[in-house]
Amino acid sequence: MDIRTEKAFLGKARHNLKNPVNAILGYSEMLIEDCEDEGLDHLISDINKLHQAGDEILKSIEELFNDRALSDPDRSIISIAKDMEIALRTPLNSIIGYSELLLDESENINIDNFVSDINKITESGRLLEKELSTIIEFDSDDIGGIRKQKLNQGNLSMVQDVMDSIEPIEKSDKKPNVVGNVLAVDDNKNNTDLLKKRLTKHGHNVITANNGNEALIQLMSSKDDIDVILLDIVMPEMNGYEVLKFIKNDKRFYELPVIMISSMDDTDSIYRCIEIGADDYITKPFEKSILDARITSCIEKKHLRDKEKSLLLELEKERDKSENLLLNILPQDIAQRLKSGETDIASKHENVSVLFADIINFTPQTKDLSPSKVVHILNDIFSAFDDLARKFNIEKIKTIGDSYFAVGGLHTDESEGAVNIMELAKEMINAIHYINKNTAEMELHIRIGVHTGPAVAGVIGKNKFAYDLWGATINMANRLETTCPSGGGIHISESTKVILKDKYKYQLCTNTEIKGIGKVNTYLVV
Repeated sequence: MDIRTEKAFLGKARHNLKNPVNAILGYSEMLIEDCEDEGLDHLISDINKLHQAGDEILKSIEELFNDRALSDPDRSIISIAKDMEIALRTPLNSIIGYSELLLDESENINIDNFVSDINKITESGRLLEKELSTIIEFDSDDIGGIRKQKLNQGNLSMVQDVMDSIEPIEKSDKKPNVVGNVLAVDDNKNNTDLLKKRLTKHGHNVITANNGNEALIQLMSSKDDIDVILLDIVMPEMNGYEVLKFIKNDKRFYELPVIMISSMDDTDSIYRCIEIGADDYITKPFEKSILDARITSCIEKKHLRDKEKSLLLELEKERDKSENLLLNILPQDIAQRLKSGETDIASKHENVSVLFADIINFTPQTKDLSPSKVVHILNDIFSAFDDLARKFNIEKIKTIGDSYFAVGGLHTDESEGAVNIMELAKEMINAIHYINKNTAEMELHIRIGVHTGPAVAGVIGKNKFAYDLWGATINMANRLETTCPSGGGIHISESTKVILKDKYKYQLCTNTEIKGIGKVNTYLVV
């Protein structure tokens, strides 16, 4: 068996033995905590002995199942396992013995899962014996023969993972090379120089810093976005903990992956870094391949987060476009109701002022013009009207051919709505005069009808919904526009004049014939 395969088997054996030991240590720690909470101090001494026995076994595994043990040509995995069997006897007997004593007292112990936890410790001890026997009985001399055997049964079950781990990685299985911008921080310049040489070979762009302050300056002044930081702990001026805290508390950098690289291998240091927000912790001296894999993983995550942010930003922009488009079609309150899920949206308004404006003789004048010229002239006119509608807080409903339909008073009282619609009407006439001066192709004049009264407003349609108004008020406003004198002007109803009072000057039009209504008094605003 070659040394690589032997190491793989040794690692797998070490893993299989540690699993039950981890269970012994974990369950005994929880039982100690439970006893402290319940004041059962007389049990803690015996449970502590279970924990100490587990610690002793774990130390033996680390000492005996060590890669260095294979450097002795007279040693093999089986001989190591036999030594382990001897080292295991005393602590394992302690685990079995003290577990039985604790179970004898279990009837008087009011702790949930006490019996089941003790039984799990006992079972883990038995499993440890079984795993060790499997290693001792395993014949690893003929690797070729092993490969041909079924690896999912008996004492060969541990072999499958090892066979997989020593198989060469196929080209198709290799990940594409992921590169990024790396900030390497260490107070030892030799270490940062070495990291830079290694990582640059892999295609990374590496920036170095030799203390905490310098690291933060590099981070904030770098032209390229940093993808991952390799951070030492013990440094002058500002140590790694302080740098890590700064990064994780700063909204600009808190998502930036940080890998701690330190010679400090105590649990407290590792725990403290992970608690502050480090993404990983590697102890020196490190395996080059492990560091490469962890850097790649962090950069991939960073790139995915950056892509997610970019997509969310695009999504937000598209949502804003959609929102603005909706507000161009619908009043704001109606748009909100539609977004909240309402389907039948309708409102009754008691006194709104409705305006219809039509360009006089527009259609006959277009017959000799190109379509693009017609659209260009209409766009100039209606764009000017839209700007004025916004200025006077008037809701544009729609355009119908060369006619413009708007309403005032939907969100204000009837008097303000009527005044606003009249101001809009007057400015529309001024706008048409200005556009007419700059349009050689046709004569542009406008007639406007305004009526005030009740109306129903709502959204109709499924695929192409539209906000519209219905009722006799709308018909009356339209009739006032069509009966406006041929020269144009602002033609209003009696009800509108009553609300406007003496704010404007009026010319009475007696017995105006309104289709569907008859003869009524109307007024021209002068």
